[in-house]
Amino acid sequence: MALPLFYCPGTLYGILHLPEEEAHHARSVLRLSPGARIGLLDGKGTVAEAVISTMDKRQLQVAITSTSLRPRERKARIHLAVGLTKQMERFEWMLEKSTEIGVDRITPLITDRTERTRLRKDRLERILVGAMKQSQRAWLPVLDEMMTINDLVDQGIPVQRLFGWCEGRPSALATCYRPGEDAVLLIGPEGDFTPEEATMLTTHGFGAVSLGKARLRTETAAISSCAYMNLAQQV
Repeated sequence: MALPLFYCPGTLYGILHLPEEEAHHARSVLRLSPGARIGLLDGKGTVAEAVISTMDKRQLQVAITSTSLRPRERKARIHLAVGLTKQMERFEWMLEKSTEIGVDRITPLITDRTERTRLRKDRLERILVGAMKQSQRAWLPVLDEMMTINDLVDQGIPVQRLFGWCEGRPSALATCYRPGEDAVLLIGPEGDFTPEEATMLTTHGFGAVSLGKARLRTETAAISSCAYMNLAQQV
């Protein structure tokens, strides 16, 4: 039986205390007690086994018994930049499922048609941690601050640059995605990217791609793309 997993950023060595939220989950939800064996993840590939040594109402102390380092899960990194949805629940669902499927970096994207310009990053990071533990992954995706397309292209992003586009004659993702290379894929908000944004992306080396004939919701398009890119790397 798999050990219950807890997120513990930092060095997994010796004696340490679980973060408050994780300690509460162990104590009050799972009803664990001293002597119980648990698993720890630092979100950067390190997996540890530990034994709960002491606990009280304020803290929970564990003793590390073994550690191992898991390699990165994909030979090429996957970076999704996704337009914020009007309903935050849909964006949160996308974060959760993309993490379960496998993604390395997620950028909440502000575009001309984005209706939401605020988010609670602490809440979104908790969703990522929960999905990492649920899927028993060892790597936590990087979650960026909100940024515009201009902000994004000014950063160090991969040479392989793609964006979902419902207009014109985009190429099928399956025919132009190169699974052996790091890639960034942009998905627009409700209403898609504007023609001006599409032109600007093209001038910055982005290729327009299609995910099929159906017009997908933002979160569906992001998850479908993420799933395809993961499967393509397994061939």
